[in-house]
Amino acid sequence: MKLFKKHILFLLLLTLCLSCGKKNNSTPEVTPNSPTPTTSSNAPQTQWHKGYGTNNEEHIHEVMQTADDGYLGIGQTVETEGEDWSDILVIKLDKEGQFLWRRIIGVKKQFDVGICLQEVEDGYLIGGGKHQNGDQQRYLTKLSFAGETIWEKTYDFAGNDVIRGIALADNGDILLTGYKGFGDGGFSFIADDSEGYVMRVNKEGGLIWDKPISAPQGAKIRKTTNGYIICTTNWMNDATQPQKFYLIRLDEAGNELWAKSYGGDSDEHCYDCDVASDGGFILGGHTRSPSYGVVNWDYLLVKVDSEGKEEWHKTFGQPRGYDPKWIHDEAYGVRQTPDGGFVIVGGTGDEYPYSAKGHPRGASDTWQAYAVKVDGAGNTLWEGIYGSATSDDAGEYIGLTNDGGFIIGTDTDIGHENYAPNNFGFLKIK
Repeated sequence: MKLFKKHILFLLLLTLCLSCGKKNNSTPEVTPNSPTPTTSSNAPQTQWHKGYGTNNEEHIHEVMQTADDGYLGIGQTVETEGEDWSDILVIKLDKEGQFLWRRIIGVKKQFDVGICLQEVEDGYLIGGGKHQNGDQQRYLTKLSFAGETIWEKTYDFAGNDVIRGIALADNGDILLTGYKGFGDGGFSFIADDSEGYVMRVNKEGGLIWDKPISAPQGAKIRKTTNGYIICTTNWMNDATQPQKFYLIRLDEAGNELWAKSYGGDSDEHCYDCDVASDGGFILGGHTRSPSYGVVNWDYLLVKVDSEGKEEWHKTFGQPRGYDPKWIHDEAYGVRQTPDGGFVIVGGTGDEYPYSAKGHPRGASDTWQAYAVKVDGAGNTLWEGIYGSATSDDAGEYIGLTNDGGFIIGTDTDIGHENYAPNNFGFLKIK
């Protein structure tokens, strides 16, 4: 997969390496016995898919439709080919997916990352991490609608820190979550040896309070009717259940009301959440728990009520019919839809010496965007595979669009004009 996706928890890398050692004896190319349909007949169709970036490698973290009907994406770009140093990258498109502007923010030969965004009445809030005073610090900046800096703030703490999620309070204050005090710079999907936090700052980024949470990191924060939720992954200090979906309920002052974990008998990674129309919450990510009937990583949706009690969970994977033993179905975005259902998105592919062919949407090691829509009870309504069958197009995030469709952020190899592969991808489906 992509360079940035390989900056994952050491335990997972070790597991993959051990698995790869076992796979070298397998047949290098196989054909699936019974390839599944490419997409459900009622799944949305691709309207356009555009790739923008630089001549170096990019990774997109979030994407959204903006109030002017255009689109905004945030992530990071490698400074120099062959090196790991990265800068924050923000790209703005018009409603047809045509390029309008980009901003690159960073300190040369340091790790700077862009992770989350939020539109406000007079611009865009951008959150991530930027190098300052010898470490990567929590970084928040406000850009105008033309991409010009209005203000920027860093929030110092010992070690490497990032902002991973942004929410707005009713009075316009800004709520932030992420991790601080981590050993490594750059972006880490699972920063288990760090300190999770929730912060409140005013409209100009001035700190109001900064409080710890009962998890090593916060992934996303969402506004509820009388407080906030933070979803994340938590290490449970149990060899049989090491990592779980974790949901924290906060009051308006940032105090924890309760925190609950969800999962099976192995690892679960939670990367996104949303507030449901019935007052409950939906959590999205992936699992490799055998008790859920999972062989390798599959999508996991968990629906809970307003008090955090699990109502149902569903898993999804192997949309191209390849051997599930080798396939990773990794979900990073979930949204409540206007009809009361939910949509989850991520990527499907493999990272092993194994390579299978036979499906019209490409070989197993060609990553594709994979979206699943369910109703309010978790019943599947449609599944769709998107991207080029001959290049990588893994899904990373999803937003709703005002025409009833979706915008998916992808790590894409389609490129555009003179850009090298591994760009920000903007995939519009309806």
